[in-house]
Amino acid sequence: MDMIKFIIISRHKPGWTRERFFYEWAFIHVSLMLHTAPSMRRFKRYVQHYANPDISNEFRVLPGPTMGWESYAEHWTEKLETTTPGPEYTEQMQPHSFSDSAMEIAYVHGETAHQRADFHSGGVKVIHWLVKAAGRSDAELAREWREKHVPMVQRLLADRGLRKYEINLPCVIDVAEFRGNRVGTLFERASIDPPLGIEELWFDTLEDALRLGSDPELHSALVSSYSGFIDMQKSYSMIANERVVFDFVTPGEISAQSAVLNPDSLEANVFKTGRPYHEPKFEGPAASREEPG
Repeated sequence: MDMIKFIIISRHKPGWTRERFFYEWAFIHVSLMLHTAPSMRRFKRYVQHYANPDISNEFRVLPGPTMGWESYAEHWTEKLETTTPGPEYTEQMQPHSFSDSAMEIAYVHGETAHQRADFHSGGVKVIHWLVKAAGRSDAELAREWREKHVPMVQRLLADRGLRKYEINLPCVIDVAEFRGNRVGTLFERASIDPPLGIEELWFDTLEDALRLGSDPELHSALVSSYSGFIDMQKSYSMIANERVVFDFVTPGEISAQSAVLNPDSLEANVFKTGRPYHEPKFEGPAASREEPG
């Protein structure tokens, strides 16, 4: 099934710690999502990546993010939709603010270039946000990425712990529509400048992932290739641990259905009776009261 990935990249909010940010994201945000019926109907796969921006550039082939990005979230959908899933989603999910207002947004579709027979999602991963080099067309740059760089990466890393390699190309969206649908939210100020693309590389171990920068021969070959089609100063890498929260589309990794979608479940009843959650409100003029004579 051809899926669209809605990507959100962010970091902890000012005054918080990374540990607090990850706790809120891992448990409270996930709990809200699993108990919000519109999100469970729309999103077919939800993946979290917990990144460490403090890892030195000597262990990276592309520099670490200058913005100190710590989170990379994938929301898989069957079609390109820039609207929110519905008023219930906004009411239940939006008040939970746990990330900085600085973030990057992208809609992409993925292509698997390499996958081992024993592959299973999760674990150590390197993510490359690729910014296109100036002076050449997007089509020309994408062709060099696909036809020259991808085969070289497969050849160099196949015996160096690479479990899977996927490239993601951007989808064209109406930015004004996206911002208009999210007025008053953190997304309203997000960066939506599309990259040339995004690379995802899964490794057996962290040591395998760090070899991209620490192995001189490997590093030199990769830098030479990347330099031919991306802006090496504006592109960046995220070294992360992947956690699949739920997955309704990947053979061999299908999750159980969310209970909130079963109208007879406790979760569905809590979702239904929990809204609205404010106190009783009188919507008209106060009723006059006769004073006793």
